[in-house]
Amino acid sequence: MATISSEFLLRLEKIRIAFLFDHPFLSVLALSIKMEFRKNPHEAFETNGTHIFVDSLLCEHIPDNELKYIYAHTLLHILLKHPFRMHKRDKAFWNRSSDIVINLLLSDFERIGERPKHEVMLEKFRDKSVEEVYNILYEESSEGEGEEDDENPNEEKLDLIESEGDTNAVMEEMDALIVQAMGAALKQGNIPASFLEMIQEVIRPKIDLETLLHSYMSESFFDKESSFAHPNRRFIHQGLYLPGYKHERSRLKLIIALDRSMSISNNTFSKFLGIIDGVLRMGADFEVTVIPFDEHVDTKKIVRYNSQDIRQAIAFEKGNGGTLIEPLFEYIKTQGEMDSTLIVLSDGLFRIEKTPEINTLFLVSQKKNMQRLERFGDVFYFDL
Repeated sequence: MATISSEFLLRLEKIRIAFLFDHPFLSVLALSIKMEFRKNPHEAFETNGTHIFVDSLLCEHIPDNELKYIYAHTLLHILLKHPFRMHKRDKAFWNRSSDIVINLLLSDFERIGERPKHEVMLEKFRDKSVEEVYNILYEESSEGEGEEDDENPNEEKLDLIESEGDTNAVMEEMDALIVQAMGAALKQGNIPASFLEMIQEVIRPKIDLETLLHSYMSESFFDKESSFAHPNRRFIHQGLYLPGYKHERSRLKLIIALDRSMSISNNTFSKFLGIIDGVLRMGADFEVTVIPFDEHVDTKKIVRYNSQDIRQAIAFEKGNGGTLIEPLFEYIKTQGEMDSTLIVLSDGLFRIEKTPEINTLFLVSQKKNMQRLERFGDVFYFDL
C-alpha cells in the first residue's frame, strides 16, 4: 500500500463532509465503498464497481473543486453499476459512453464541483441510457460517422475496470447499498428527475427479452373470458350460479408490427428481425402475422407464419418515411384481428392519442419514450 499524506486524506475528508450536506446519497456511498490507494494504470480514480482505487500522485495537481467532481463521478459509476453492465463490450467505447451519461446527469446538480476539461460532454445523448449511447457510438465508428468532440477530441479516458468472477453475492450487497443511497436521495427532495429515473432503471428487477416474450405470449394465450353461457359447475350443487370461462382460440394469434421508418437505424432494425426470429422459434402452436409499417401499412409486405408450415426466411426492408401508428390500428381492426395479441417493435417516436382496442405490448428501443406510452398499453425497453 502506498504511503498517503495526511494532507491528501484531509482533502478527501472535506469532500465527504460536503457530500453529507449537499448530496446525502453520495455521502452514503462514499462512506460505504472501500477505497484503496495505489498507482493506477490510467486515471486518478478508477473503480471495478465495488472498490475505488485512488492514485494520490495523480491527484496532487488536481484542484479541490475538480477532485470533488471526479469523486462524485466515480461514485455514480458504482451507483449505476457500469462495471457490471460492461460484459463483453469494447472497453474504450463503454468507458466513453458511461462518462457521457454521468456527466450529463451531473450537469443537473448544484454544488458538485467543477467538471475537468477532459471529461466528455455531448448534449445529443441526454436522456439516453449508457447502452443506447454505446450502440450509437459503436455504430457511428463502424460506419465512419463518428464526430469529433470539440472539448475533448480522441477521448480515451479509462476509469472503469470490468468486474470478473462470481458477482452474484457482491451484487446483492451493492443492491442493498444502492437502495439505502436511494432512500437518502428521496429524503433530500431536490434530486433532478433525470437522476431518479436513471436509478429506478438500475434497481428495477431485470428480465431477459426471451423470458418476457414467452411470459407475455403465454398470458395472452390463456386469457379467459367470463360467460354465464358456460356456468362454473363447481358451485351449482350449492345453488350458486357463477360465470365460467370460455376460450375459443385453439392456438396463439400474434401480430408483430415492425416499424420500418427512417428513424430506425440499420442496427436496430436487424435487432427487430432477430426478435421476430426468436418469437417464431419458441415452439408454440401459433399464427404470427408480421406487418411492416411507417406512415402507412405496407400490405404487400405482410407475411404470415404458421407453426404447421415450413417457416419462410425472415426478410424485410427498411423504409424512408416517418411513423404513424393509427393506420396500423385501423388496418388490424378492418381485418377482424382484434382477438389477437399485438407486439409493436419500434423506437417509440410516434404520436398516439388513444389506447388501442387490441391487447398491445410496445417493445421500444429508446428508453426515453417509455413513460409517454405507458398509459396506452404494456411498455418495455430492451437493451440492444
